[in-house]
Amino acid sequence: MVLLGMSVLGPVFAAFGFMSGVKLYESQAILRVFPQESNILYATGEASVLKTFSSFVKAETSYVASHTVMERSVDALQVNRPDIASQLTAKDLAGSVEIKRRDSLIVMKTMSRDRAFAKEKLDAIIASYLGLKSDAEERRSGVRLSKLYAREAELAARLEKLRADQLEVGGEYGFAALGKAHIEKIAQIDGLAARKSEVTATLAAYEAESEASSADTSDKQIMRATLLDRAMADLNFERAKLMSQLAGLRSGFTEQTNLRFRQKEYAKIEEIAVIEQAMADRREQIRILGQTGALTSVTEGGDDTTVDEIRSLLKKVSGQLDIARKEARDLNRRRIDLDRIENEIQEDEHLLEETRRALEVIRLESGRALPGYAVVMSPPSSAIDPSEDSTKMMAAAGLGGGGFLAFVIVLFFALSERRVRFAETCVPIQTRMPVQQVSDCGDDDPHAADLLRNELQLQNLRKPRLVGKGPVIAVTRVSGGETTKFAKSLAKSFARSRMKTLYIDADIAAPPTKGSGPGWREMLSRKAVEPSRSTEQVLLWEMSAGECSRIEDSMVSSPMVNLAIDRLANCFDVVIVSAGCLQDRLSAKFVLSNADVGVLAITPDDQKKDVFASVEPMDALPRHGGVIALRNALRSDPWLAVTTRMQKAPSANQA
Repeated sequence: MVLLGMSVLGPVFAAFGFMSGVKLYESQAILRVFPQESNILYATGEASVLKTFSSFVKAETSYVASHTVMERSVDALQVNRPDIASQLTAKDLAGSVEIKRRDSLIVMKTMSRDRAFAKEKLDAIIASYLGLKSDAEERRSGVRLSKLYAREAELAARLEKLRADQLEVGGEYGFAALGKAHIEKIAQIDGLAARKSEVTATLAAYEAESEASSADTSDKQIMRATLLDRAMADLNFERAKLMSQLAGLRSGFTEQTNLRFRQKEYAKIEEIAVIEQAMADRREQIRILGQTGALTSVTEGGDDTTVDEIRSLLKKVSGQLDIARKEARDLNRRRIDLDRIENEIQEDEHLLEETRRALEVIRLESGRALPGYAVVMSPPSSAIDPSEDSTKMMAAAGLGGGGFLAFVIVLFFALSERRVRFAETCVPIQTRMPVQQVSDCGDDDPHAADLLRNELQLQNLRKPRLVGKGPVIAVTRVSGGETTKFAKSLAKSFARSRMKTLYIDADIAAPPTKGSGPGWREMLSRKAVEPSRSTEQVLLWEMSAGECSRIEDSMVSSPMVNLAIDRLANCFDVVIVSAGCLQDRLSAKFVLSNADVGVLAITPDDQKKDVFASVEPMDALPRHGGVIALRNALRSDPWLAVTTRMQKAPSANQA
């Protein structure tokens, strides 16, 4: 049964184990923590710094495995892989990832049934770790940077406003263009002032002399030419002064000089150009005056008209001079405002540059606030072949487990078996009721009956046998079942051995059979009944159960059975009585109490408790005790062959 169970359960469990086995794919990633101090990993003599860095690496390893990182990783995995990570928790993820520290390395390993999911888990953990580190650094430096950011924004807004004011003040002119325009306007003013003085002098000359000759006219023209020449000399002097100033500026000019010096140089050059243009205009006026003399070329009768024209010209020149002075004043104001705005812009740009430099310093200091920083040295790897394949191992375990389970099941049923099954079950009662025969044959087998007959004849007697009285052998069972075949077969065996044998069917629990003739029931009612001779054997007599319905099992008493058996035992060599079931028949115990030997016929299907419960009455009631005969024994019964060999030897001796 064990082998049969193994052959059935073993393959079934092996197939189930093979199907339940899994293939696990492994992925590995490495983070490296670099120190901020150079050569910290070597012999520097700073033991405290090295200890601080080692503690930092341990802290980073613990932080990678922390619940915060795992929870953020789970959120990312649930978004990217909802088919696998929908029920995943931070605790499950932390349990599936192995995180170890090796010097300055943080090694992460994980396994998954899905080849891609193993890599995605490590990617999510690394991304969450670096993201949380970045957020922490931003929060740490945000307190110091907030004020500088506010100052930077304020300076940027102020610069924007100043540039708007610069555009509004300068308009389409820049600072250099305003300077050039102002110089040109000053030169124009100088020209208009000279022209006004000339016109004023000419008008005074005309008003002083009412009559003028041609010579006087020539004198006037010469006077005007002289004035023009004097103005030209003044311009030449001014030009020489500007040229000397320009030479002084250029002598102090270097490549590192500020832009303001370049602007001043350009302004001087523009002023010189304006003066040179004014000198060119004066030369042109003198040339025209010398050629035509048209200023005073009038007739004697037209003096009044000439004076009016000069007065009108004086008024016109005076108006142009006032307008030019207003325009020059406006240009000068705009140049001053623009110069001030440009100075403020330069100052604000300098402050903004310093602020941004301070921001960079704070960012650099915040990055170096910790003893080190972590980078991804080896990204998560993608497995090609499974690192662990438990299908074969599970199949082998299933095969062994199925075999072991079959063994356990058989052992359990064997230990919990309540039936007799094997003859060795009767070992505890062997001293009081021995097993005299173990046979795999039925109740009516003649050979088995012969073997049992020999054993009964060799049975030790407790008391000396009474002379002239044949022994009485009672056959019974422990539970339901008839004993007729067994007892009749035993009686035939005794008859074959040339012994005068009487067979009595004393099982009266069954209803009487009509036509069977008088028998045991009638004997119990004290009627004289003669046994009938068997037609099969000469020395065998039989007595049926009888047909008297008034005698029932509950009416039988010990004197009735004793008187009936004593009448019959004196006439035969041996009396075989079929008593029926010991537990169900009341008369069976009375039969046993008047028998010399009791035979308890059992089968492998009988209950052990019933057999053990029959020990006491089978030992106490018959005169010489009882024996057990096991029929229909299992072929695997170990006592079957041994009992057969032991029983064959007495049979030969008896013969």
